[in-house]
Amino acid sequence: MDFHASRLLLLIHLCGKNPGPYIEGRTKFAKLDFFLRYPGFLERAHAFLPQTAGQNHAFVATDSHEVEAPMVRYRYGPWDHRYRQFLFFLTARDLVTITVSHNPERVKLRPSGKAAAVRLAEMEQFQPLVRRCEAMQGNLAAMSGTDLKNLIYDLFPDEVGDAPFHREIRP
Repeated sequence: MDFHASRLLLLIHLCGKNPGPYIEGRTKFAKLDFFLRYPGFLERAHAFLPQTAGQNHAFVATDSHEVEAPMVRYRYGPWDHRYRQFLFFLTARDLVTITVSHNPERVKLRPSGKAAAVRLAEMEQFQPLVRRCEAMQGNLAAMSGTDLKNLIYDLFPDEVGDAPFHREIRP
């Protein structure tokens, strides 16, 4: 649980909109987390995106088939059934707030969550995640949840788009 919470704090901190930072919508939240967990898919997306194609990507793991934590194919693409548990964990520790008054909802860092994310981003063991988050800034992180979902379906039809529901996604 601690690893997942740490990864999600870094994701919100480094890929979220300001002020906050926050990520708007669970679809966007899950799709950005998908690219964070699957560096090989992140590398393939960067090769496809016009603003990133041809750039040197220092975020890629030595094994692009490495997966931080597997996800499953769900109704709107990659999903982890534990998101509710992860978000409750972060909320209970006063690290994030979930604002449902906005449509879509926002997962926003609280001051204590931001401080924790800053500390995590400085730790050596989290540098691969930090580099992947930084690689999503200004491109994937700027896209809407629906655009991310469509991109994933277009780029990874065999692995995600046409895969049966509830099946683990494999690179």
